[in-house]
Amino acid sequence: MSALTRQARRFRDQEDGLVMTEFLIMLPLLVWTFMALFIYWDAFRTINQAQKAAYSVSDVISRQSEIDTVFIDGMQTIAEYLTNESSNVKLRITSVEFDEDDDEHRVLFSRSPGNKMPQLNDADLVALKDRIPLMADNDSVVIVETEVAYDPGFEVGIPNHSFDNFIVTRPRYYRRVCLTSDPCPDEL
Repeated sequence: MSALTRQARRFRDQEDGLVMTEFLIMLPLLVWTFMALFIYWDAFRTINQAQKAAYSVSDVISRQSEIDTVFIDGMQTIAEYLTNESSNVKLRITSVEFDEDDDEHRVLFSRSPGNKMPQLNDADLVALKDRIPLMADNDSVVIVETEVAYDPGFEVGIPNHSFDNFIVTRPRYYRRVCLTSDPCPDEL
């Protein structure tokens, strides 16, 4: 019986190949963790690029008094370039003016290059009123909205998603930004 006990103790104390066994058990977890870190970093990079692109487009438009559809199409190209996405970027540019007497926002123009997003109208602004800052009478703002689609490379808990930005910027040098093909009204 003592020989059998000795053999059992020796088997219990033997550690040859244990490191390799532990490594094989932990390998799938290590690979998944590495992929998850990569996907999370990529998602935050995409969010950051989308925000920077939206703010850049908004800043350029806020420095204009009039723009045309060619200019708006150029802003789409800039947004695509800044996000490194050629087909996953949707952009909508809307110029809005506030009428204090009627306590309502009015759309001066709303355009989306390639009609990727529907144009906003006065009724749509009622739903967006909480997202637009308080404005003085006859004051105007430019609203730049972007949607950047994100498709993670691996399944690690982040679903296919669209990162949306809603940027409101006041014109810097002029009272309002108008569209050349659809001039702003004179009465406001």
